[in-house]
Amino acid sequence: MNTHKISPTALLFWSFLAVMLGSISIAVFSGSSFHDNFAFSMMALALTGILISAAFLMVDAVLAVCNP
Repeated sequence: MNTHKISPTALLFWSFLAVMLGSISIAVFSGSSFHDNFAFSMMALALTGILISAAFLMVDAVLAVCNP
């Protein structure tokens, strides 16, 4: 049986992307400044997580190509 293992780094990347999309929707549809400030801070954290997890995914891809 051919099973694929899900990379924890890829799972983190998609989780941060979901948090980013949720934060954007909160910022667009919220009615109070508290929700806006919370959404903007979550966007900053999600963007940082997306960048770091994307860097780790690129390192994993390079290592997979260079070390067969």
